[in-house]
Order: sequence, then structure tokens, then C-alpha cells
Amino acid sequence: MPSASAPMQDVRVLHLLPDQGVGGIQRFVIELVRHERMDQASDEIVLTERPLDVERDFLAPATPAHFLGLLGESTAVRAKRLADLAESRSAQTLLVYRAADLPLALAARRHTISGTKGALRVVTQLFDAPLIPAREPRGLLGRVFGARSEPSLDLSEVDEFFVASPALLAPWHAAGATPVLRAAAVDTQRFHPQNVQSSWRSARLPDPGTLLVGSLMRAEPGKDHRVLIDAVQRRHASGRPTALMLVGDGSLYPSLREESKGSDVLFVRRRVLDAPGFFGRIDAFALHSATELIPVALLESLACGRAATVADPGGVAELVGRDAALFTPPGDVDAVIQALDRLADEAFRHELGETARKRALQNHHLGRLRSQLASSYTAAT
Repeated sequence: MPSASAPMQDVRVLHLLPDQGVGGIQRFVIELVRHERMDQASDEIVLTERPLDVERDFLAPATPAHFLGLLGESTAVRAKRLADLAESRSAQTLLVYRAADLPLALAARRHTISGTKGALRVVTQLFDAPLIPAREPRGLLGRVFGARSEPSLDLSEVDEFFVASPALLAPWHAAGATPVLRAAAVDTQRFHPQNVQSSWRSARLPDPGTLLVGSLMRAEPGKDHRVLIDAVQRRHASGRPTALMLVGDGSLYPSLREESKGSDVLFVRRRVLDAPGFFGRIDAFALHSATELIPVALLESLACGRAATVADPGGVAELVGRDAALFTPPGDVDAVIQALDRLADEAFRHELGETARKRALQNHHLGRLRSQLASSYTAAT
């Protein structure tokens, strides 16, 4: 149901999210909606899997959220609820970011086709690949996203089909869509280069020459935290002072937090409220996941002009530019150590950070993406 702060006015777009957690897609969507509402657009969020949890979720002002509910019911029943919600809010468009929410959105659209106000538009800005049958060879996208059952979908029903990475064009085209690239973006004014003086650093890292590496990703098994932890610990043990700040909530958070107790190398936090400030406090950013095709945290790091090393399972370098960061093969601890050795050079970090900022401004500017998406919301049906 609508939150208490939801304005009683016609809504332009309902953005479908599984939850309002601290993941990259969630941060991107909340930032997008926040900007739309600042410009007087009455966008709102619909949570399809979990209601808002103020203890662990990402919160931002002026982002009303509805919880769809009916989790044990069929797609048809939940789609009727979504269609009714859209009608009650006078929404014109559903914006979908995950393949898993496409069946729900298209079913809701079909509920409105015969309505007096006309059919809902369904627009995608997808961050993942098509759902694929487990029995088929899976290739790169299968390795990244795993085997999942394929619902029967008529992708021609999607009014505007955008994807957030060039790596997603071919798989969605093969699935029967006509995808158009709208690269994932970040608020390059909010995320900007800054160097933040930290009393925490001087207290916890007595060696001023310590390379402080930061990583912002969900604490889940597929994120490969162990590769970064092993690389930092090995580098530190060899006499090259290094520390790792891991930020992210998830099923592994309690064990990671416990592992960090008493450590002068590993530090773990559930979340940061000031993400740009986080990037300003670290020396270098690192992300090592074999499942990340569109790492939003990397885009935020680039916008902040922070030098980074990131695992590339295929498509990440193509998304951000091969000169925007140092890329390593997934699972290769030695390669991460070598990348950290390069990032320990302050002059090199500065040069790489400047290039990173340029690529963010050129290719991942949120204002540009908003303009590209806006024309799809109200096109004639």
C-alpha cells in the first residue's frame, strides 16, 4: 500500500524493484526516482519481493514505495494487484530492471488493455540477461547468472526495450527482443572527486603509507569477497601495508564482521550513508565478482575519480572503457595483488582516477540517461 508520505497526485512511472536494499540496482533506481521527483515528476517505487526494512535498507528522501505483497500467489493474481495499484495512482508506465519482473509487468499490462484509460506502457532498463533453461548450454551469461527456468514471454509486448550494458544486447536479441543500449548511469554531480580527511584512518591505520582499499558490494556468496581478502592479506603480510574496508549487507555480513574483529587489515561495515564520502576516504576501489556485469559501485567510483581494480567476467571493460580501471580475471588472487601494487603508486592512481572521471562523464551521466528514458514514458500507444 502507499507509504504515508506518498503524494496524492497522478503518477507518471512505477519503478519495479525486488526490495529497497543496498544493492547496486536499488541505489541506481532510488537515485533516479529521487532526481525525477526533484524535477516535479511523480514517480514511485513498487517493491515486488520484500517490504521496506528501515534497519537494513537504503533510505532516501522523497521516494515513496509500495509493497506489492501476495508473495504466495500466482503471477496472474499479483499482476492484477499491480494493475489495480497503477490505476489507483493513475500511472502510465511500468519500468522494469530485472528479467524476473518482466512476466509480472507484462501480465499487469494485459489487465489494463481493455480499461478506459488504455494499457500501461512497459519499459525496460534491464540489468540482467534473459532467464535461461537449465538444460541448455549456458555460456558466459549462464555462468554469470546461473540456470533459471524460462517463462513464456512475448517480448514484442514491451513498448521500449532498453538494456544497461552492451553485453546484454546479444542475449536479449537472441531471446526475441529488439534491445537498445542505455548505459547504466550515476549522478556525476553528487559523486565527484574529493579527498576526505578521516580521523578513523589515523586511529586504525597507524602506518600513513598503508594502501586503503575500499569495496562496496552485497555480502553474498556470489560476490567473491574471499579473493579480495586473500589478496590484501597476502600483500600486507609481504611487507606492503594494505587494508581492506568491505561495505555491504547480506547473508555473509555476520561472518565477515566476526572475521574482522581484532584485525588491522580487514574492516567490515553494513552500509555507509555517505557513499561519495566513502570513495573520498579510500585510496583505491576494488570489486571482485564473477557475477557482476553492471557493477554500479564501480560507476560510482569512476565518477568520484577513484582508481579501481575490478574483475571482468566479460562485458565490464566494454561497459566502462578499458582505460577506466585495472581489470583482472575472476578468481585470480595474484592478478589482484599485481593490480594493487600498481595502485600503490600515487601518481598512477591520480592519472587513472582522472581517466575514470572522464569516462563517467562521457558515458554514465545520469542526466543524459534520464533524458533518454523520458521520451519512452509517454509515447503514443
